[in-house]
Amino acid sequence: MLVVDKPGGLVCHSAQQPGQPSLADWVRARGVTPRFVNRLDRETSGLVVVAKNERAAKILGKQALRREIEKEYVAICWGRLTVEAGLIDQPIGLTRGSPVYTKRVVDAAGKPSRTEYRVAQHLRGFTVVWLRPRTGRTHQLRVHLAWLGHPIVGDKIYGPNEQWYLKFIEDGVTEEMLTQLLLPRHALHAAAVTLTQPTTQQRCRWEASLPADMRRFIEEHR
Repeated sequence: MLVVDKPGGLVCHSAQQPGQPSLADWVRARGVTPRFVNRLDRETSGLVVVAKNERAAKILGKQALRREIEKEYVAICWGRLTVEAGLIDQPIGLTRGSPVYTKRVVDAAGKPSRTEYRVAQHLRGFTVVWLRPRTGRTHQLRVHLAWLGHPIVGDKIYGPNEQWYLKFIEDGVTEEMLTQLLLPRHALHAAAVTLTQPTTQQRCRWEASLPADMRRFIEEHR
């Protein structure tokens, strides 16, 4: 197996945009057929687990289904969270009527979704939050923080205006966009993963330090 610290801005697969650099290409270049145990959004940085053969893929896949793979994230969100720690237990479903077809929303008719959170650091106008998803819904952490009223800095879908996502698809990141979003990507990082190694059966944990863009934002807003 491989545990890779993916940079923000790199897709796991490039199926929708052939020729676009991807983590799958990076893995193939090292003689391994990519079998992703977990995936991250293009803009999310951090740890991705890749099985190097079918046996490992099956073992790790079963761990994932049994929720035995623990993932921890760090995000920078807007505003000051007044409750220092808690569990967001809100179902998530598809948004109706949004021009962004991938957008999700807290919806009573959605699938059960739970996110554990803890404030790591208060900044001037922002909060650094530690997150542990207890379920694995699409955009779960971003949706739950937005539902709390504290969307992730740089989030083009769940931030101040979902139209920024559509403009990004057409024109990429612009100066006008940065004046509102503050960062060219959303400030979400997969910081740690814990699982049972498929060969040794040892419980192992990997960590990835915050990337430079998030570290710089924190320093500038202390």
